[in-house]
Amino acid sequence: MDPAAETPQGQGADTFPTRVDGSRLRCSVPLADPVSEVLADDNLLIEILVRLPPKPSSLSRASAVSKRWGSILYDPQFRKSFLKHHRMPPLLGFFRGYAKSFIPAMDSPDRIPAARFSLPKSTRSYHTDEAYMGCRHGLSVLIDRNKHETVVWDPLTGKEHIVSFPPGFHSMRTNSAWHGAVLCVDAKDGHVHGDCFSSPFKLVLVSDGFSTQASCSLYDSASSVWGNIFSVTIANRISATSRSILVGNTLCWLICGGEVLVFDFEMQSLVVIKTPVENHVTNDRCFQLLRMADGGLGLAGLLDLNIHLWDRKSNCEGIGEWVLLRKTIPLDEMLPRRISYAFFVGYDEESNLVVLSTMIGNFTLQIDSMQIKHIVKRNQICHDTFHPYRNFYAAGIQS
Repeated sequence: MDPAAETPQGQGADTFPTRVDGSRLRCSVPLADPVSEVLADDNLLIEILVRLPPKPSSLSRASAVSKRWGSILYDPQFRKSFLKHHRMPPLLGFFRGYAKSFIPAMDSPDRIPAARFSLPKSTRSYHTDEAYMGCRHGLSVLIDRNKHETVVWDPLTGKEHIVSFPPGFHSMRTNSAWHGAVLCVDAKDGHVHGDCFSSPFKLVLVSDGFSTQASCSLYDSASSVWGNIFSVTIANRISATSRSILVGNTLCWLICGGEVLVFDFEMQSLVVIKTPVENHVTNDRCFQLLRMADGGLGLAGLLDLNIHLWDRKSNCEGIGEWVLLRKTIPLDEMLPRRISYAFFVGYDEESNLVVLSTMIGNFTLQIDSMQIKHIVKRNQICHDTFHPYRNFYAAGIQS
């Protein structure tokens, strides 16, 4: 009897078949692929896809993998999960001047064509009568001086909210300087700023037409009503290039000559505070209000290609005062040697990033890391303000 035949099954027997010549033949048994098993589960696949980088090309590239992946990525519920996971929308670019053009901030393949966020071609005379006031929470604010209207515009969808000036503002001088700001106030659990057009918002309108007085009013979209008009004495006009900075429950604007206009939209108060007395910079473009890491108000002063930083803190008596920080940013060591002059033209409050204008173009500078990037190249200086625009955008998926 063949000895191999006497080995019982299940007791260490070698069950591999043998060739005619007696050598063993190993069976080819397909093993389960753990990656394939994970990707076959829709719930697990979604958990993977929501972790893709929030860059414009990420989701569009993933959607090209298969129809199944595409159907998941095109589902509106996935976008909500994607936003909730990342929380902070990326900086897509800047609206320049009165939104005459869009300047992309990312490199290829995430660089968005400038025409994608151009102002809507409607019967409204955006380029002549409206002033672009800035962006926040994916929404932009424009002011039509002639029609006495404020426009809240969603660059992603092209939709608009048109809000007439409060009654008390209609009688102000036609040469009044206007300033505006918008912020989403959606308090729903899990809301992420980005798709905010349908969310409740607050709108602040400021005028300083009399040069010695600033007036402001707060609009609440939930009630469609303007609040009271608040006024305060100012020594000079609000800087024409100053855009609002959101610090806690306050919106702040820089006033020419060294003051800051502060509107607390929760306490309903309007006050003026002084900037540091040690700062002798006279050009308003050499000042930039900042939102510090602790959420407080800060200030950058540019002098001789060196940026000096101040932080506003409360002293032991609870009175706010400016504290000069030891950190100084030496632009002369970071910019090309041929640059002898620079000034501020923009600021992103979410990343503490300033935009600088020079004779060879525009640079972005991240204050904390001191990373610098040449975003626009030209052979002349540009005085246009750069308004940062943040949102979640998926090329080819969002129209």
